[in-house]
Amino acid sequence: MRGLPLFPGKLRVAKVLLGNLEGPDRVRDRFGFTYEVPDLREPIAFHVLINGSYEPQIQDLLHRILRPSGIFIDVGANIGTFTIPAAKYVGPSGHVIAIEASPNIFSLLQKNVALNNIGNVKLICAAAGSTNDDAMFYPAPVDHFGMGSRAPQFNATPITVQSVTLDSLASKLNLASIDLIKIDVEGFEFDVLNGAGELLNRKNPPCVVFEFCDWAEARRSEHDVGAAQRFLLDRGFRIWRASDYDCGPPISTPITAGGDMLVACR
Repeated sequence: MRGLPLFPGKLRVAKVLLGNLEGPDRVRDRFGFTYEVPDLREPIAFHVLINGSYEPQIQDLLHRILRPSGIFIDVGANIGTFTIPAAKYVGPSGHVIAIEASPNIFSLLQKNVALNNIGNVKLICAAAGSTNDDAMFYPAPVDHFGMGSRAPQFNATPITVQSVTLDSLASKLNLASIDLIKIDVEGFEFDVLNGAGELLNRKNPPCVVFEFCDWAEARRSEHDVGAAQRFLLDRGFRIWRASDYDCGPPISTPITAGGDMLVACR
């Protein structure tokens, strides 16, 4: 299946051919990295299994933006499918800071970084947000392990995790320059950005690659859908759909319906 080009319905065909994939396993991506996954039915694991990559367009985008010796912050690192290739992009003199809130998924992230002999990654088990206080976190079931969130879901019992702002983290780690921040936190992207005001107001701020999903942001009753985009636009950033970055115009107003990966640069 991996040798076939992408085509509509490819993943559905693969599910029929492969049958029941329930349970943990190891998968190898197109870069040659290996990942322990808790369940092959989950989209991250299944995409890597069938296509060799999860969100290959974003992988390629990170590769274009990151430079050797650069610094990358991966917020919502999950099992490391962006963290580990990015560590290769920036090379041994670069650094990757990977932040994951779920203790269970964080343990897999640790295993995968060790499994691939990656030495330039700093791992942090916390929920990036707007404060350095405790936060409630709702773990996802194993077959949706990429969807842990700070919003109630799946009838899950919440757990308490440490919250950390990117500003405080950058100060603690003495990060004088950051090239790129990727944020995928199930609708809480605004909170992460709100805790990174100092970084984003720098003379040479990092680019930000972040997820927009209308239903996920709608769970944040404190803010309107599109709040993360407005936050960046108000600070002089231009925002593109990831598919238009470098080849199309930026958006003029926040997207408030549907979902997409977005790129913000100033």
